[in-house]
Amino acid sequence: MRILRGLTSRLLPCGCIAGIYETYDGEVVSLLDDRQPGCDNPEHANGNQIPELTTAPRPRSNEQASGQK
Repeated sequence: MRILRGLTSRLLPCGCIAGIYETYDGEVVSLLDDRQPGCDNPEHANGNQIPELTTAPRPRSNEQASGQK
């Protein structure tokens, strides 16, 4: 997975910080950016995907969808 750009970030209830990113494939993914020492969630490790934060991919414009330039 190659990251194209960062879209936003979120502070999770446990204090960890997750980033929401767009990939070169147009997929939107969320990755844990900073795990807090007091976090009890074993799935929270830096770089792990957090699928429950990911929103649906943004719809492409009509021009992109039809392949026109």
